Amino acid sequence: MVAPPATWNRYTLSARLAQTANALDAGSENASKLCRGSIVDSYEFVRPVPQRHQQRTSWNHWQLRDVVLCPSTKPELYSIYRCNVDRYDISKHQSTRVLGDLDFDPVSMAVGGDYIVVGGQRAELAVARLSDPRSTTIVRSGGSINNFVALDRAPSMLPRRRFRDSAAFTEDGVTSLNITSGHDTPRLLVCNNDHSVRLLTLPGLDIITELKFPTAINYAAVSPDGTKMCVVGDTNQVYLFSKRGDSFEEIAVMTASNDASFSCDWSQSSELFAVGSQDGYVTVWDVRSQQKMVQLETYQHGRSRGACRNVKFSPSGSVDLLAFSEHTSYVNIVDTRSFEKRQVLRVGSDTYSDFPDFFAPDSPTLVNQDMQITGLRFAPDSSSLFVGLEESILEYVVDRIGRYSFASSEII
Repeated sequence: MVAPPATWNRYTLSARLAQTANALDAGSENASKLCRGSIVDSYEFVRPVPQRHQQRTSWNHWQLRDVVLCPSTKPELYSIYRCNVDRYDISKHQSTRVLGDLDFDPVSMAVGGDYIVVGGQRAELAVARLSDPRSTTIVRSGGSINNFVALDRAPSMLPRRRFRDSAAFTEDGVTSLNITSGHDTPRLLVCNNDHSVRLLTLPGLDIITELKFPTAINYAAVSPDGTKMCVVGDTNQVYLFSKRGDSFEEIAVMTASNDASFSCDWSQSSELFAVGSQDGYVTVWDVRSQQKMVQLETYQHGRSRGACRNVKFSPSGSVDLLAFSEHTSYVNIVDTRSFEKRQVLRVGSDTYSDFPDFFAPDSPTLVNQDMQITGLRFAPDSSSLFVGLEESILEYVVDRIGRYSFASSEII
């Protein structure tokens, strides 16, 4: 991740950079087929008119847009707003301040069990118990920005499962539970701009494992079965690890597109993982073959408005969706059964905008106001998709009944 240029605060149409399927590996026929623009957009996987929750959010770094969490089956959201973390009760439409007036601007957050952890731009880590937020401890961990934090737990009472469901994963939704190791105390996974991924104890923050990379690391995701981890950073390389308890072993280094990546996620089966890149591509691999299945473009294309900032698989049930958000205004939802059907959501308003482009500030203006997207998250039971905006959080209801139904031509 890089610091924003001094002139950055606006966006326009001119930086819409067309990309081609040349970014794919030459041997991936499926990916080539699906990247050529044949995807059909006339589907509705979620109801297109959302419910608007009056909960403000904010992004404190221009490239880090993962500040909305839905970490449990309880009807609640956690979000960052300026120097605060708020908990929003979806059913009561009430907001409660969990952490207030932090002395740094948080850019990443994790919630799980009784812990909440917030990362900052100057290596800050704030750790608190939800049962006693006044117990907040702030330390410096790492040499630079804590781009991403996540909890990694292994409650011994849960059986090994192939698929996640909301009943089994009542405390987690930040990343996956590590159900293969025997530890009962929570672990914290931290990705830092100092080229590292660290696994720390909670609440002590002692280093258990440290992985070093040749680039700044922006995001890491552990598979739902707890046996694999993918890592992305400021280059187009994707690092794949096997995971056994607190130990990691690198098994492959792959190439996504042509730019840095800021998000990755695993399917509920732990067989597919997706990487969202700044040049407007989302690349999906099958971990069993380590081959690219498909490479999808964002609706706006390119690395200005169309930069992919967040990618999420539906975490439970037979919903089989992949959602990814763009830098501004658009969210894409793709059917992962075929990767040939997509719904595009316009989350902005249709008013005039005088925002010039980040990469071309002297270019013409758009006729639609850009809406900054701050976060993207499925509910643990995949019943809703939440999209964070600066003035509110939108809730899109997933058509689960429609997703549970298969057309006769789709059944083999």
